[in-house]
Amino acid sequence: MLFSTIGIHHSILNAQSFNLEKPTINKRAIFEEKNGIIAIEAEHFTKQSKNNLRQWYLTTKNKIANVGRDDDTQHCYEASNNAYIEILPDTRVTHSDKLIRGENFSDKPGEIAILNYKVKFNNSGRYYVWVRAKSTGTEDNGIHVGLNNTWPESGQRMQWCDGKGNWTWESKQRTKKEHCGIPNAIYLDIDKTGTHNIQFSMREDGFEFDKFILTNNINYVPVKKGPKPILVKGKLPKPFPVAETAKPQDSYFISISKSLKGNSHIAAQEFPIDGTDFYKNGKNWLAINPNTHKEATTSTTFNFESGNYDIVFVGVGENDGRSTFSLLINSNEIGTYNPPLSKRLWEEGKKFNALWKNINLNKGDKITVKAKIGSDGEEWTRGRWAGIVFTPVGQGKKIQDSPSTFTFEK
Repeated sequence: MLFSTIGIHHSILNAQSFNLEKPTINKRAIFEEKNGIIAIEAEHFTKQSKNNLRQWYLTTKNKIANVGRDDDTQHCYEASNNAYIEILPDTRVTHSDKLIRGENFSDKPGEIAILNYKVKFNNSGRYYVWVRAKSTGTEDNGIHVGLNNTWPESGQRMQWCDGKGNWTWESKQRTKKEHCGIPNAIYLDIDKTGTHNIQFSMREDGFEFDKFILTNNINYVPVKKGPKPILVKGKLPKPFPVAETAKPQDSYFISISKSLKGNSHIAAQEFPIDGTDFYKNGKNWLAINPNTHKEATTSTTFNFESGNYDIVFVGVGENDGRSTFSLLINSNEIGTYNPPLSKRLWEEGKKFNALWKNINLNKGDKITVKAKIGSDGEEWTRGRWAGIVFTPVGQGKKIQDSPSTFTFEK
């Protein structure tokens, strides 16, 4: 979904009335590097520039910008300083959304939405850049970093693949061969001591930016929310209000498993993974790492009452291709299916399930799941699936109508 220039302009004006695109710290504030490290909250920029097409907006517990398209919910919980900034509007959320170079995507650093931070360096040398960000998809996980209005190759294409849906520290550079990035390749060379301008610019819209660290220690890895910022000039504003965590909800798989008293179920993560080429993805799924395997097989025992059942296999729709799943009972294949493409990065729900009706099962039978990843020609799926529900005959179609309340959990 794309928005007209008039629509975007109107929304930006609406957000500006709340000053969510303005600096939250005095514009003359200067941060200080001490002992080879400096940490700065993303919202403590001194100014924005080249922001006529996209801008960075503050999100806190009580403030959120309304700027065109933004499919994400508020993510203040566990953000450092209880706040973060996001580049909006976010018009490219999935592969199916149109990529417009120089508008919602920029592989050219310093082209769109530049953030500026003043830092006094007491020590010159090479500083490795770490950024704490939250990525919820494949089109919101990149940013560029620069120095004093220059954009060296070593600051281009910072990339996040791991930690989807969580605030995650990363310091990797995307390359043609390594789309998930090479470690220790993002850095800035500070040739002389004194005050310098550290800058970040948009690579992908929708990027959520919490905090960054510069360190001259190549082996340094940030933990939790990282060290506290230090100012040599100015004063830090008060922290923003703490955002409480959202109340946990059952996944779609658990919802339909509980929907009928006569149901039995085996969650995907109850299947063994050693030697299967599956891995545990978050708290709910098994999946395949496409960098190492293209298919996987796992088996377990049916330990419920013998009889006939409708079998609901709960798959996961993905937006980068269609995986293939096969279900076997005692080496006899009862069916194969491909979940349809999702418009989101991943999605659970009735249309992504397989249903096999009136299947005879005996206690002690061997249940086997085989999965193969798919592709859209650019990216690979991960063959994600949530589990199997065994429900009384005639109930398989009905129980799938339970609402999908799934949110990705680490």
